[in-house]
Amino acid sequence: MESIITIATVLTMYFNAANDVNAPYLYNSDLEDGVIHKIEVYEQKAEGQMCAKMEYRYNYDEQGRLTSREIVRWDDSQKTWVNDFRHTYRYYKHGYNVETSKWDMDRNTYDVPSEVTLYREIAPSVTSVKTFKMNEAKNDMYLINSLLCMEPLEMISDRLLALK
Repeated sequence: MESIITIATVLTMYFNAANDVNAPYLYNSDLEDGVIHKIEVYEQKAEGQMCAKMEYRYNYDEQGRLTSREIVRWDDSQKTWVNDFRHTYRYYKHGYNVETSKWDMDRNTYDVPSEVTLYREIAPSVTSVKTFKMNEAKNDMYLINSLLCMEPLEMISDRLLALK
């Protein structure tokens, strides 16, 4: 299974958002050699004032795959960015996991993941997606969603015909 969360994917998401002229948000990216490391999001108020809203911070591995996306929010009273949550991406031979961890202000670190989504290729062009959520009372995770994703039939047919 090829990773779909690459530098190109993050770059495409940024350009799609930044080119929406009707959105009340403005984007400023830290782009180096075609790689986005940070995106700052500002809200355009009706009076023309720009207000900082959030910031996305991206990290990649040596293969160009996304390894983490950290979301921080602007705290106007403190005039600083405050950690909110982080998505951590772990890659395996037949898929990847996306783990969501909230920031613990008291401990000044991210908590153990509160949600994990597993993406696994179970057959050519078929991916299983399962999401688990943390049950803090029992200190374990339970399944909240399970589905199968499949490429459109015409794409699968073309691939199978090419193999013959």
